[in-house]
Amino acid sequence: MFLQTQKGGIDPTTSGTDECTDFFHYLYSQGKKARTIDLAKSALVAYFNARRVAPNPAQDTTARHYIVGLQKYNKQNNVDEEKKAHPLTVQELSTLVNALASLHPFLGSMLRFLLAVSFLGCFRMSEVLALRWNDVQIVSDQIGRYLSVRLRWHKKAGVEEDCQVYHLVDETSFPCLLVCGFHDDYTAKLRACCVNLTSTAFVFPNVAMQHNGVPRVEWYRGLEQANLRKWLGDLVDATPDLPIGISLHSLRRGGSFYRVFESRERRFNFRELMAWCRWTDAKTCCEYLVTQSISNDIDPRNLLRTPKLQHSTQWPEVGDVGLPFTVDAVGQALAKSLQEHTVGRHVPTKVRTQRPMDMYVAQKSIPTAHSAREAWQQWFVADPNIDLVCALKDYTKDMIKLDRKKYSERLTLAMAFSKFQTFDQFEAAYTGFTASYARILREVRLRKRSGTM
Repeated sequence: MFLQTQKGGIDPTTSGTDECTDFFHYLYSQGKKARTIDLAKSALVAYFNARRVAPNPAQDTTARHYIVGLQKYNKQNNVDEEKKAHPLTVQELSTLVNALASLHPFLGSMLRFLLAVSFLGCFRMSEVLALRWNDVQIVSDQIGRYLSVRLRWHKKAGVEEDCQVYHLVDETSFPCLLVCGFHDDYTAKLRACCVNLTSTAFVFPNVAMQHNGVPRVEWYRGLEQANLRKWLGDLVDATPDLPIGISLHSLRRGGSFYRVFESRERRFNFRELMAWCRWTDAKTCCEYLVTQSISNDIDPRNLLRTPKLQHSTQWPEVGDVGLPFTVDAVGQALAKSLQEHTVGRHVPTKVRTQRPMDMYVAQKSIPTAHSAREAWQQWFVADPNIDLVCALKDYTKDMIKLDRKKYSERLTLAMAFSKFQTFDQFEAAYTGFTASYARILREVRLRKRSGTM
């Protein structure tokens, strides 16, 4: 439409960088936001790549500079192009952590650790989900314990800086901020599952809930933000005390506000917060902090509760109030009553049963194959880089049980593999189907049913 009305109807494949930037400016003049224009740029890049246009005009430096300049212009002129995320308070975080008790024990412990790390560290969610086990470590010194976190990729890091190390300590004033305790609980769940992980496995792996309620875990694939956003939204919807506007970025915004104004143990000044969050300008710092209401006393949720608390009867600290009993007498009578009720009561011992591993968490034991060549190599050759300790043809019965469905697919392909000496012979017999794992599996199944394998 733009090329027809503004550029004389030229062919889109012949468009250059000038046409791309003119299209971006046209969208901005129509009231589109910078984020929408950035998405349009990504769509143009994909379009020209699909048409095999080289060089790609949408990836030119001029087009990239236009998008960056547009974002800077909106920021400098206070153009509010998007709704800011709700800053999560520590009380709302506590409510959210308590709501995790309704989830699977493994999933709940993982999310509790994730929320505490994101809130205390003021990290972006993409940075937290990229953590691997060699980036996280519990350290003890003469002062106490702390969690050492190494962010390998940081959005605001310079070119010469490839990581940023943070030390997170427990905030004992709030149980929802005991990050070291949540780490211990999470690792205890992993030991209960008998999971042996390498240092390159993700701390927060991709989890998919199966129909039987048992989570399926892929340790060498990071947790997707879409899944985390869905779980968080479901918890917020099921908890009436939480606002609907909570998002993944609420943890970073709320953690910044908590670290400056609400922490009872270690508060930052503005310069320390800017160094912690890697902000280069004070304007960004102010945008993160000036997000709460100016007066929390006007919070509607407390309007009916405040008068009741103010007019409630308080015990006087000193002086004789003329009562026929004293506080010490009440305490002694209460202790005597409790002793009478507890003496002689037999508490039955709780029988402990060991849960089978399949009831606790399902692990992925067979790596993903994207083509017939990868399936061929994984069937005959071991590859420790993808956590394949032995070839699939040498899998034991216990290893097959961990991923029975996937192994059944590979066994079907192995029936076709066994009829050829090399992969080149197999590829020649299945021409046009070997580039995709799904297509080769479908073709082998069809030939197996028809008896033409």
